[in-house]
Amino acid sequence: MDADECGRALLSNPDQLARFAEEHYDEIFRYCARRLPSAEDAKDATQEVFLRLAKSRAAYDSREKPLAYLYTCARNVCIDIMRRARPVSTLSDADAERIPDPAQSGMHEDLLLADALSRLPADEREVLELRYGQDLKVADIAAVVGKSRFALRRIERRALERLREMMEDD
Repeated sequence: MDADECGRALLSNPDQLARFAEEHYDEIFRYCARRLPSAEDAKDATQEVFLRLAKSRAAYDSREKPLAYLYTCARNVCIDIMRRARPVSTLSDADAERIPDPAQSGMHEDLLLADALSRLPADEREVLELRYGQDLKVADIAAVVGKSRFALRRIERRALERLREMMEDD
């Protein structure tokens, strides 16, 4: 069975669709959690992704890989949620006191990396997130973001170089 037949079979068979959803639910949740402001938003987004997947069986282009199609749905759902997002509220004093001191908790390097990632342009951050955070192949990322593999390699190299420079400066 080739990729086209496999993709059609996946989305036309409810049992296979359920297995596919179960296999990829956690990774889609992690993807959404990194892109959205709260775990609750990520849970809602993940549910919406799989709901859209189930509803879109007729619209699925069998030339696409099912996993790339799933990440495209996730990306679009996250964008939709961010567009509707309300302003982020400030922390109360009680909340602020519960945040651990990064210097004492061993989170310093993680925070430096998170800060450096946040300063990258959105396209570079997304490519690194999909490549290293979600462990997707370049071909799948190309399908998700709508760019060529060659362009993605350039974006990835540029992003990694910027991260190195930012981490060395800090």
